[in-house]
This record gives sequence, C-alpha cells and structure tokens, in this order.
Amino acid sequence: MNWNQYSQVYEDLGIAVDTLGCVMLDLKPLENMYSIELDGASVALYQSKNKKRFWINGWVADKKPHVTLLYGLLSKHYKKHIDVVLSDWSCDQVIVDHVDYFPSPYSDENYYCIVAHIKTTPELLEGHRRLSLLPHINTFFDYKPHMTIAYINAEQGPAYRDKLIVQFNKLLQDKPIETVAIST
Repeated sequence: MNWNQYSQVYEDLGIAVDTLGCVMLDLKPLENMYSIELDGASVALYQSKNKKRFWINGWVADKKPHVTLLYGLLSKHYKKHIDVVLSDWSCDQVIVDHVDYFPSPYSDENYYCIVAHIKTTPELLEGHRRLSLLPHINTFFDYKPHMTIAYINAEQGPAYRDKLIVQFNKLLQDKPIETVAIST
C-alpha cells in the first residue's frame, strides 16, 4: 500500500506529492553500468517524456545515486533543521542486499525501475527515525532503503527484466558502496 492508491485523497487535500521534500544519502557513483549487455544488445533503457518526471532517465546509478533517508517533508526548506537532527549521525557505507525491481506506478509510463535493495542497518534506521521528527507525510508504510540503478522499457517483457536482474545481482549483491554526502 502506498500513496499512489489514494492519489485523489492527496489531490483533495491540496498536496502535490511530487513537490514534497526529500533527504538523500548520496552514494559513490557506480562505474561501467553502460557496459551491461543482455542477449548481445544494449539494455533497453527508458526515459520519461513527462518533464515533471525528470528522474525517470535510463541509467542513473552512474550519475548521482542515493538512498532516500526520508521522503515526504512538507517543505523543501528544512535544511537548517535537517542539519540539527542529523548533527551527530553518520553512515559511511551501505551494503547491497539484492537487486530487484519496482513496476511503474504511472499508468502512462511503461517501465521497470531496477533497484538495489540496501541492507537496513541500525545507522540507516537511526537517520530515518531522526528525520521523521520533522513535519512530513509518509507516502509508504515501511522504510525500505534502496538505490535506483536504471529504468528499463517494460515492453521488453518480464523475462528480459529478470535476466538483467540476475546480472546485477552477480555484480552487486553484498557489495559495500561508499556514502559521499547528504543532500536534499
């Protein structure tokens, strides 16, 4: 269950979910992601035609990969308060648990979001809990740390997606990834 199932409620309340604030734990970019091939061809990447969905942009793990610490802040202008609640908190690395996917939540976008699920460590939970003290809306029930790797075209089919996930699991499962900053 997540906010997409009740989007009309948010609309009626005057809340544009895509404008809520976010705190991210930035990660060291992964290299050589463009070299992944499946069945002798380059991966069929997906890029949104909707400019408001700028983040849906093919390979993303080599640009500014991140783990979301908290999404749903009621203002994007909480930097001072974020710094206070995270003042003595740190997380030097995250570890990939496994790679999987999320289907597109948008009826007009046909893609799979390939993600590296991150092991939920005490450090990540502590950062999330501290940030939860700030005014926010939970758009998902559970905190499931993950890093987006890529958006791929769902027209290739589930078998194609699953083969790609197997390759990514071979490359990334149990791999530590260094953190580099906190951003909003």
